[in-house]
Amino acid sequence: MALASINLSVKQYFNFMCRTDFERRIFHDTYTEFQKRSKIYSLGQSLHTFSQMREANEEAITLNQKLQYSVMNSIAALAYKIPVLNDLKNHPVLFDCAELHIYASDLLNKAAHVISITYTSPKLILHEIVGDLLIFSYSNNANETLVVKIDENVTVNYEQIESLVYS
Repeated sequence: MALASINLSVKQYFNFMCRTDFERRIFHDTYTEFQKRSKIYSLGQSLHTFSQMREANEEAITLNQKLQYSVMNSIAALAYKIPVLNDLKNHPVLFDCAELHIYASDLLNKAAHVISITYTSPKLILHEIVGDLLIFSYSNNANETLVVKIDENVTVNYEQIESLVYS
């Protein structure tokens, strides 16, 4: 019996301490794109941080989307598999969408560049919660269950109660 419909969101942070080729590619590609795209918001290079640009011009927030376009091929290469979330059998959890967010960046200091990608799963059927474990299945395949350990990086987004557990 299903407890609820949910989806999971997981953030992956990227900074100068990249460990994998994927992380390095995302970090370098987004910083290069930030250098190109932020020129119109830097007011003749008097502003050099993303936060200064946002304060001076609300339109600078569109840099999030512009940087995301620069890494769409890298994200597509993941084949909808969240790189930082596996079930207990070490199978990756799938995602439907990925959203890039700039936390900080600086035209004068590449080491200050910090972004995240939030991966959000498709609709999941939550079957049970046991301690810090979620037992769920994909809504299109309720017969195959996955077990994921919840930690501080995983957010459970509650959609609705399918039915009462006990009445």
